[in-house]
Amino acid sequence: MSAAFLLWTGLLLAQTDAGYVRHVTPEGHCLHWPVTAPTRGSVTFVQSAAGDPAVGPADVFDAVTRAAGSWQAEFQRCGNLDLLEGPRSASRTIGYTLLGANENLVLVRTRNCADVVLAGDPCHSTGSCGNAYDCWDGVAGSIALTFTTYFLDGGVLVDADIEIDGATHVLSVVDAPPCPPGVTQNCVATDVRNAATHEFGYFLGLDPSPDPASTMFLGTQPGDLSKRVLDPGSRQFVCDVYPAGRSSQDCVADGTGSGGGGGGGSGGTGLGNGGGPGIGSPTSGCSTAADEAPCALLLLALVALGGRWARPGGARLRLRDRPSQARTPSPRPRR
Repeated sequence: MSAAFLLWTGLLLAQTDAGYVRHVTPEGHCLHWPVTAPTRGSVTFVQSAAGDPAVGPADVFDAVTRAAGSWQAEFQRCGNLDLLEGPRSASRTIGYTLLGANENLVLVRTRNCADVVLAGDPCHSTGSCGNAYDCWDGVAGSIALTFTTYFLDGGVLVDADIEIDGATHVLSVVDAPPCPPGVTQNCVATDVRNAATHEFGYFLGLDPSPDPASTMFLGTQPGDLSKRVLDPGSRQFVCDVYPAGRSSQDCVADGTGSGGGGGGGSGGTGLGNGGGPGIGSPTSGCSTAADEAPCALLLLALVALGGRWARPGGARLRLRDRPSQARTPSPRPRR
């Protein structure tokens, strides 16, 4: 029986270009990590130290590292950014916390929220059960989710987390053979590297692709390894959006490159994808390294002045709340 990546339709548009689809904010900007020419940028992710005991933590770590390595190879070939891995993290919390210590976390959830959270728990209404109980709260059938936090008005990413379902799917890390019906050991079931490579695409600013041959295509089945290898469109995305020697590229008509802005949002995608918080009033761009501190101060000023915070309300619909109501992230998938 096949396990499909589920698509959550939403209200945001996506840009199709050169064989890939970028995620677009309601204000018309495309997601991207900020790099300003002529500097070379970097973004660092960390893996949860817990790994997945059912598979073997070291094996999961290696699969995720190699998935990131597929994208890093393209950045080294034609990009302006390096996708780096930091030390293992003790954290089990995904999402973005304003003024908090944030990290781009990759983790496997090994418990199903449906099995450990009572029906009347308030976390269901806030979408926070996964963090509160360290459990998988994704849609049935989804394999992984990526939660991104970004400026709505500039598309600049500030945080991304990947959550893989080890609670309702049998994860595997071997290369062959595909698991026959009724067998889940020593064979390819739900491949961690396959899923993680797909999720890192969302991490970098992509959306699902309608092309069945794309790394970013949502459909899959047990035994699938095809997404381990980046398709030509995904490779072109790296060269186009993160061009070597140039600034990261937005998709606005004025060609402002990495740009910046005051509005923010978060969302999720993937063999599951996700969403989160952001500040809402537009501001001038933060387009140079020298502007990073002023932009941070501006972000705080917007909060102090009651700037709008975009909190996901399921799929890609965002509800506008006061900042104080969104300090605890409540990410929901935005597939």
